[in-house]
Amino acid sequence: MIALASLRERWRSLLGTLLTLAVAVAVLTVCGLLLVSARPVAPERYAASPVLIRPVPPAAPEAFTEPRPWPKEQAEALAIRLAAVPGVSAAVPVHRFYAQVLRDGAPVAGERDASNWSAAALGGHVLATGRAPAGSGEVVLGASLGMPVGARVELLTAAGPEQFTVTGTVRGAGTWVADSVAGARAGGVPLIGLLTSADADADADADADAGDGDGDGRDAGVAAAATAIVGADGVVLVGDARGAAEPVDDARTRWIGMQVLSALSALGLFVSVFIVASTFAFATRQRERELGLLRLLGAVPRQVRRWVLGEVVLLGLLGGAVGIPVGLLAAGPVARWLVRTGFEPASFTVLYQPVVPVAAMAAGVLVALVGAWAAARRAARVGPLAALRAAAVDDRPVTLVRMLAGGVALAAAVAAGVAATRASGANLGTYALYAAIALVTAGSLLAPVLLPPAVRLLPAPFARGRGATVLLVRQHVATAGRRSAAAAAPVLLCVAFTVLIGGMVQTTTAYYGLNRVTAADATAVVVPDGTPGLSDAAVTAAGGLSALPTTLYDGVEPLPAAGVTPAEHVLLTVADGSLTALHRPPPVRPSDAAGPAEQAVPAVGLPRPLPAGPGRARSVGPVVPVAVTEGFAASAGWVTGSTHPVFGPDGRPITLEVVAVLAGGPLPAGILLDRAAVRAMDPSALTVVVYSGQPVPESALGGLGARPLSAAAYAASSQDEDDRLVWVFTALLIAVSAGFGLLAVVNTMLMSTTGRAGDLRVLKLSGATRGQVLGLLAAETAVVVATGAALGLAVAVAALAALARGLSVQLGVPVPMVIPWGTLAATVGVCLVLAVAAATLPALASNAAGRGRGSAA
Repeated sequence: MIALASLRERWRSLLGTLLTLAVAVAVLTVCGLLLVSARPVAPERYAASPVLIRPVPPAAPEAFTEPRPWPKEQAEALAIRLAAVPGVSAAVPVHRFYAQVLRDGAPVAGERDASNWSAAALGGHVLATGRAPAGSGEVVLGASLGMPVGARVELLTAAGPEQFTVTGTVRGAGTWVADSVAGARAGGVPLIGLLTSADADADADADADAGDGDGDGRDAGVAAAATAIVGADGVVLVGDARGAAEPVDDARTRWIGMQVLSALSALGLFVSVFIVASTFAFATRQRERELGLLRLLGAVPRQVRRWVLGEVVLLGLLGGAVGIPVGLLAAGPVARWLVRTGFEPASFTVLYQPVVPVAAMAAGVLVALVGAWAAARRAARVGPLAALRAAAVDDRPVTLVRMLAGGVALAAAVAAGVAATRASGANLGTYALYAAIALVTAGSLLAPVLLPPAVRLLPAPFARGRGATVLLVRQHVATAGRRSAAAAAPVLLCVAFTVLIGGMVQTTTAYYGLNRVTAADATAVVVPDGTPGLSDAAVTAAGGLSALPTTLYDGVEPLPAAGVTPAEHVLLTVADGSLTALHRPPPVRPSDAAGPAEQAVPAVGLPRPLPAGPGRARSVGPVVPVAVTEGFAASAGWVTGSTHPVFGPDGRPITLEVVAVLAGGPLPAGILLDRAAVRAMDPSALTVVVYSGQPVPESALGGLGARPLSAAAYAASSQDEDDRLVWVFTALLIAVSAGFGLLAVVNTMLMSTTGRAGDLRVLKLSGATRGQVLGLLAAETAVVVATGAALGLAVAVAALAALARGLSVQLGVPVPMVIPWGTLAATVGVCLVLAVAAATLPALASNAAGRGRGSAA
């Protein structure tokens, strides 16, 4: 087979392409295995409950908000009916509230919720020592904490630290209090768990055999009966579907992990196509005389094209054979790393599906074919007279189609960069990836136009230099512009991508920090320390400005909201209405004053009453005054004086009355209401950050799970989990893209030096020493790398300058452009070392082979 024979002859020049395909297949194998493994897992706290019922979740799976809970009264009524289902031994409503164990004044990592003791049975927990909690101030803890029965323990709650007595312990982890205590401290009910008896479904299926099949049938029967009872008021989960009950934080973490894996897969595919395309395009230009000889011998274009594509298919198969075992071995360590860094929840495990490596192998071959298709067509167009050409100077013009495509890709890169400046959280990394892909495309298409002039300019200082090496460097770079451009393009793209992404994240992070601090005119900031948020006691000790976030519900859809006090009015600009009525006394909760008819509210949707006046609806539940932002008011159609029936965070209906529309920003949420009203409806709500006008002593925050920071330190740091994940995501993108870029650098330099074997032999015959030849190659390579690095830095700096300018306009204060000099130096240094090594090693091998032949003679 001619393709196989050609590969055997040219394996050194294609080694970089083979390695690129192998790495791409390995990345696809790892990402594919992890993506199919990224499924929700039923929480351990509900492991013993075969059937779970939860309220209807929001329509958008990316909402990452707890479904609107049932009011306690409705949940109790549902539990009574569910407990009457044949085969159900107990129906247990779950009451959860924030509670974190403090040890020596510091929060203990792990469990951050306390539940009612009856819910312990849903996880199969039984007392190992002591007794169940019976009253206030009593708690049962997991034995992993090492707290003996009778010990005094401090729990940090939403109100602040509280003393409890340990009455019992269970194996494992968890925190449980008396049912009455949990019911009083929790808001609504997020879940009802069913425990089934051993003889369920015996009457319906008396002849069934014992075993797992019976258990599945029993659970299915109970689930069907529960569905009939719950109706549209909830969702019944059985079997693997119970994974939908995973904590919101776990679901959000798993979703972010999937975005990361998808982005890495897309990046690996794209860069692999780019490298294969550039490699075979370069190889086709170098082999024109060989292809011309084939045409002289009678080969038709179709045969030439099949020859090139046959080489590519073999390379793809070889790359898959190397990459699949590497990917299978790497999947486990990568999965554990994703869990440690926070991209996957602790329950994440790898599922090895045979279809994944097969698909990765097929993708590797497809990537190779796509990348080499243009080169194969170009090879088929080589005429027989090409074999007679001897000129090394390539002055063929760039086609208009290529110029237009490069311009479109460059415009797309600018648009993606602008979108990235307006994004937040993980979207920033996603848009940055789009910008990088578009930039890679534009650079590869426009490189023959942009790089040759730049390459000719760089050796200008050598114009008056003396010596053969200086003269040869200057002349070779000037007369082989396309070859130099092809070698400099991977360096340009590698440097531009790493500097642009790193600098974009650093500049944007500095902007958001300055944005938050400037808006509050703060000199000090108090942030959580080992806790998910700040308790009321920490907020009081900090003595600054803050907001208490919560969630309201329009039907089942979440509406982010926040509670404020009159002190925060200094941060608000009223566009319409007045804030005077915002802080009326908190509403009376329906459980305290409403009758049974008012308490029995539907769990899905709220029938909208007929309007009682222009823009007003009949009140449902207590009326709560709110202020809304101009953006939210415009999108939702709310105006000053209008009323809107919604559900509170405890699942009970309330009516919001718009008393003011706010202009400007930034604001903590689209809906603002009185902080006391939020606390009454959401007993576990926690404050995210407190801004203070004066320094806060650390001693004032002892034992409260909080720590103070200066405004400058807060602006320069990444406090949010989103910021940390974005940084890790950025590092991954830089590592993968730089890794593939460096492979492209090595591959191109290897091919370039191998293709110049004849020139190097002429130099030796002309009297050049071995050291002079190697010095020439190293100097040319350094010039090419410096050119690519300079142009890549220019591209990145231009984009970062525009980004910093736009952010400065938004904030009203100067936002510095941050250039990651360390990343730049490391990238250029590694490119230079690898490029010089790749350029000189073939020459060294050629010298060694020449000496061996001389000795043999």
